[in-house]
Amino acid sequence: MDSIIHKQSVNCKYCSSSNIVKYGTFHGMQRYFCKNCSRKFADNDALPKMKTPVWIISLSLNCYYSGMPLAAIQKEINQRHGAYYAQSTIYNWIMRFSEEAIKQAACLPPVSGDTWFLPVTPVTAGTRRLYFLDIFDMNSKFLITSRLAETFTADEFINLIHSAFFKTQVNPYHPVKIMVPPVLADAALEFIKAETNLSVNCIVNKIDFTVVKDFNSPLKKRAGVVRNFKSLERAQLITEAWRIHYNYFVDSDKPKYYAPAEQTG
Repeated sequence: MDSIIHKQSVNCKYCSSSNIVKYGTFHGMQRYFCKNCSRKFADNDALPKMKTPVWIISLSLNCYYSGMPLAAIQKEINQRHGAYYAQSTIYNWIMRFSEEAIKQAACLPPVSGDTWFLPVTPVTAGTRRLYFLDIFDMNSKFLITSRLAETFTADEFINLIHSAFFKTQVNPYHPVKIMVPPVLADAALEFIKAETNLSVNCIVNKIDFTVVKDFNSPLKKRAGVVRNFKSLERAQLITEAWRIHYNYFVDSDKPKYYAPAEQTG
């Protein structure tokens, strides 16, 4: 039987080939051998070199980026699947696959128009007072770029704008309106006037405060995600991964909510 190619819908975890044969069992679990890449693997719905099913890792990431602490995620996995994983294990999954998500999303430019919104949101990470600097597209609601900064300075402001132009691949000579809350408008205008190395075309305008409220709900969840990080580097990684979660994944707490990527097709 082991010499017969397996006919069910099982492909190699490493090269996706269907040219596989059964290769005995281990602890009651069927194993396979790939004739293309000469690797062995188990049919356990886990990623290569892992034993944990992908749906458990997916649940962990979704819960984490929805604002749940590690202890609550641990309990959620146990209640849904009857499995117990250490919080350190769950944390390692989050770090590993957050980095992978950032790499995979690098080739996906966000959908954007020519009117952007730039809020600045304070947050406490560990014992440090930090600020989220974000740029949203006003029409598609895509979170174009996001970063953590210790202060809201001219350099941080200009670097954020350059990052947004780079991520959207917008022509730097195409004029873009940067809408900012009234409390930040004067400072932003001064930053633009004083900047001699600004290589993009943008105009700063004030935005009505009622519009700002529309973006506050998702940003409140993000604050809880990075609050326990003492390392600015790790907190920045999680900030970038949360941007991908916001743009591409449905919020399970809102049944009628569609992620920006889904709304724009």
